[in-house]
Amino acid sequence: MMLDKGSTSLYKRKYLLWSICFIIITLIIFLAYRNNNMEFYMLNTGELQGNNNTKGNDDIAPMKTNQATESPNPPEVCGAPAKIDPLVPVRGMKTIVVAAYLDKRDSEHVRVISIVYRSEMADHHCLFCCGGRKFTSRAQCHIHRDHFGFVYGTADLFCKIPQGCSLPTHLAVYTPLRGDQDVSFLPIHNSQPQPQTNTFPYNFTVCISTMFGNFNNVLQLVQTIEMYKLLGVQKVAIYKNSCSPEIQSVLDFYHSTGLVDIIPWLITSYIKVSGGWHPSEFPGDLHYYGQLAALNDCVYRYMYKTKYVALNDIDEIILPLKHRTWNEMMENLTQENGPDTGFEFENHVFPKNIKEKSGRFLLQEWKDIPGVNVLEHIYREPNAAGILNPIKIIVNPRLVQEVTVHGLLNFKYHSIRVQQNFARMYHIRRPQRHDLHQSDLIRDDHLWSYSEKLVPAVNEVLKKTILGRVKAT
Repeated sequence: MMLDKGSTSLYKRKYLLWSICFIIITLIIFLAYRNNNMEFYMLNTGELQGNNNTKGNDDIAPMKTNQATESPNPPEVCGAPAKIDPLVPVRGMKTIVVAAYLDKRDSEHVRVISIVYRSEMADHHCLFCCGGRKFTSRAQCHIHRDHFGFVYGTADLFCKIPQGCSLPTHLAVYTPLRGDQDVSFLPIHNSQPQPQTNTFPYNFTVCISTMFGNFNNVLQLVQTIEMYKLLGVQKVAIYKNSCSPEIQSVLDFYHSTGLVDIIPWLITSYIKVSGGWHPSEFPGDLHYYGQLAALNDCVYRYMYKTKYVALNDIDEIILPLKHRTWNEMMENLTQENGPDTGFEFENHVFPKNIKEKSGRFLLQEWKDIPGVNVLEHIYREPNAAGILNPIKIIVNPRLVQEVTVHGLLNFKYHSIRVQQNFARMYHIRRPQRHDLHQSDLIRDDHLWSYSEKLVPAVNEVLKKTILGRVKAT
């Protein structure tokens, strides 16, 4: 069919218009792609400043912080940097790796304790370093059911150990979308063969998580740690986010004696954390400074180093009432209930705004020391009848799969609540029951029975750490 000149001219104009539109659309797509890549680059090099909330980013970029940072020249394994401290963000996804552990109960996998963005459909892969060679496998992600409604939660990544990698020493997590070329390896803990024996370096390890908010409760910290020593504790693990210089002096002293391990917990560098339990009351993306991830990490970190772990806060002491030490108490409990049992100790609140009036322990040496004097608080609230009060646990860590703040998750063994006349948890904190009058409180001065040894022990630590500094000011 022949076209006249008018039709030909119209056809050319339409063709030119479509060509221009195509060029413009192509240019827009190119610029958007370039801008997106530049944003990713800036996120990962720390050049992009902005909101601390991580919900809108595919990568978790470090936030501005005045906390200590890792060494600028970490050692290398398999040609990549090897981190020592926990908390390593995974490029290309909203996952933070806490630490990797071999579990003798599962010889086929490495368990990687992590913090994940729960709604993200993340594709986790594991890069193993074995004798200088790299191996890969895909990870299975299990998110713990206790997350209290926050967008981030604790998770276990199960990395299947590849064939040909019989002795893995380090592991990195990556997503195939970003590749495995720019990763940071973490050591795989518990990789050394364990003797088939019930003898461990420690009988009791206390896990304390987490220390934050420029923590400065010096007196109660020292009193509590010295009480642990009197009860037979040989290791205290403290997950530290931030503290005062006075507290740091105390921690350094205890660390030098071998009693305290300080695990850096710089979670605020990566996630907008909450200071409470419910997002509606305490805004943030992660429950209570990542407490659940820290507690689970502590169980696996000391799983083959300690006979028992106790999961406590700094203001809590599990006190036996029929015995003087935890050793004696646990020997009795395991004889009656068997070794494969977890033991729950009921919480009892001692309001810190109520002090005993004799002034017996209002000591001159402690008057300028910041913090709560636990010996002044001997009145406890009666626990309400008909409800399950909070508990803390002492348990053989090799029985544990997952823990939560007040108990055990997916526990396949027997767990019992210890009778209140046998042992109880002393929790010195703000009042919990506002329906009570002071006359309703119960006098309970059992802690005083340790004072003859406790007071001089506390004084000795204070002299070696902060007493001179306090007097100078």
